[in-house]
Amino acid sequence: MTELFKLKISTRIYLLVALFLVALAVSMTLAISSITSTRTELRSDELGSIVDTATHIAQAAYDRVQAGQIDEETAKAQVMQTLGDMRYRGNEYLFINDMNGFMVMHPIKPEMVGMDQMTMEDASGKRFVAEMVEVAKTKGSGLVSYMWTKPGSDVEVPKFSYVAGFKPWGWVIGTGIYVDDLNAENAGTLVQQLIIGGVILVIMVAVAYVIARTITRPISRLTETMDSIAAGDFATKVEGATRSDEIGAMARAVEVFRENGLKVNEMTEAEAARIVSDQRARTQMMSELQTAFGNVVDAAVAGDFSKRVEVEFPDAELNQLASSVNNLVETVDGGLSETSRVLASLAKADLTEKVTGSYSGAFGQLKDDTNAVADKLAEIVGQLRQTSRALKTATGEILSGANDLSERTTKQAATIEETSAAMEQLASTVLQNAERAKEASVVAGTVTRTAEEGGQVMGQANDAMGRIETSSSKISNIIGMIDDIAFQTNLLALNASVEAARAGEAGKGFAVVAVEVRRLAQSAAEASSEVKVLIEQSAGEVKAGSKLVADAASKLETMLASARSSNELMDGIARESREQASAIEEVNVAVRQMDEMTQHNAALVEETNAAIEQTEAQASELDRIVDIFTLDDARRELAAPKAAAKAASKLAAAPASGIKGLQQRVATAAKAYLSHGNAAVSADWDEF
Repeated sequence: MTELFKLKISTRIYLLVALFLVALAVSMTLAISSITSTRTELRSDELGSIVDTATHIAQAAYDRVQAGQIDEETAKAQVMQTLGDMRYRGNEYLFINDMNGFMVMHPIKPEMVGMDQMTMEDASGKRFVAEMVEVAKTKGSGLVSYMWTKPGSDVEVPKFSYVAGFKPWGWVIGTGIYVDDLNAENAGTLVQQLIIGGVILVIMVAVAYVIARTITRPISRLTETMDSIAAGDFATKVEGATRSDEIGAMARAVEVFRENGLKVNEMTEAEAARIVSDQRARTQMMSELQTAFGNVVDAAVAGDFSKRVEVEFPDAELNQLASSVNNLVETVDGGLSETSRVLASLAKADLTEKVTGSYSGAFGQLKDDTNAVADKLAEIVGQLRQTSRALKTATGEILSGANDLSERTTKQAATIEETSAAMEQLASTVLQNAERAKEASVVAGTVTRTAEEGGQVMGQANDAMGRIETSSSKISNIIGMIDDIAFQTNLLALNASVEAARAGEAGKGFAVVAVEVRRLAQSAAEASSEVKVLIEQSAGEVKAGSKLVADAASKLETMLASARSSNELMDGIARESREQASAIEEVNVAVRQMDEMTQHNAALVEETNAAIEQTEAQASELDRIVDIFTLDDARRELAAPKAAAKAASKLAAAPASGIKGLQQRVATAAKAYLSHGNAAVSADWDEF
């Protein structure tokens, strides 16, 4: 501590400024390091949320495979197609490797699929693909940094890739993003902090230089003047006598000493003898004065303002001079002490301390400048506090709206999934109905052809019955002729019998023959009568059969017409069932696309929630950092309503930044992800 008091006032002032600047440099370094780390964590969290969404999609497909809803190869193809179509930040994409380093899916360079990438290195020789596989195996997920060329450029720039292992299929799902913009932002922050530190450095050095110049130089000149007067050089000019501060009072006191010395030199020899003893006494007094004043001045030059002139002089002017010197030292001590106290409070983030003493001249300017610096820092911190609280309030409301949107998106996804399942079942049922209608149409066609063949057979039977009826008529006519012949034969036999009887004995034999012929004729007549009766009965039966066959043919024609109508109806039903099945399939495709888009939307909402939570955390961190500074009660009470009013006005003036704005941004992102969807799906999402 004693070594510190040996330093000059200017050195101590500069040392105080240097300590303040060192503390400022440390604070700025910590702030830059914190900002850089925070930006890196935000970028890592962003990539992590995207890869998590991808792994959730793969897990959902794997669950469907385990449930037996889909085979594994189809599920893998669907997952690769979905992840290959996903984009963020414009053209950023996802890729898939296996646990052996072979490329499974790359949407930008499909020719790399199937290639072994375990030996791939960047310019520094780092095998980043092997490190990705190692991270996925050991940690499950993590960030890998390496150097890689941008598209259209040969210069390698820093890049981050976040990977996560999907063990059921042995995949390493990842995505990467260039971080040269992040380095540029960090460099910009560093330049900004350096500029601020440089401005503060210039201000503090200038203030220290002004303080040193206004204190040490006048005191040093007065010390030299007092040494010259003590040596008898009364022609020395006393500078600073016109000043209104304590240094001016000291200069005026020294001027009195110089004038008294001149008067002593102008005395006569007689007067000189008289005052020899007085001169010795005065010399002794001047020695004491020089010792007392020298101790105070030397201590002040060394930076110790605790010393005072405590010697009582017989001369009232010397006592006044001593009092002036003491006042000067007290003023300098008070000004420097208050300035040091304020600067120490600023270094401790306490902005409530002020220089409260009453000073004039250079110390008054120093007081005004020091208080102005404290007020300006307090104003800046107050504005930062307002901004951080307004940001925290806004992010809180946005997060609430995003959570509500996430919940409704999840409900919609569940509803669409149920609708998709119902539509698939309906489509299956309609297809089965169409197949059954087709089979019924084939059966109806077979029945129609059989009925047509039966109609042809009935027509042939009807013709045969007609021919039978005609033959029966002819046979009846022939029987009638036979009956007539038998009747004539009977008459002839009767006549022969009569003639034989007339012939007597000679005609007896002929009479026997005539009797036999008559008996045969009668038998033939009886037989022909019986045959005629049978033929007539057969003709009646043939007529009845012909009528029945005609009726059957008529009924069969009616059945044939009905079968043809039924066949046409079944064909129409089958055709319309196929059309209905096709329409339901289109609706099912649209529902699946809506389900896919809703899944994408849910992923986007989760990503947005994560980003908002990170923003809210950063706002809280900024609020905590700003709260390190201590403000006076009046400024604190003024900052709170301003912050609330400012946040409210921003939310009221810009509703698009709230829940509706978030919904619009999510809808826009969903359209960008799945712009190939049909118009119905897009319209449904816009309405949602």
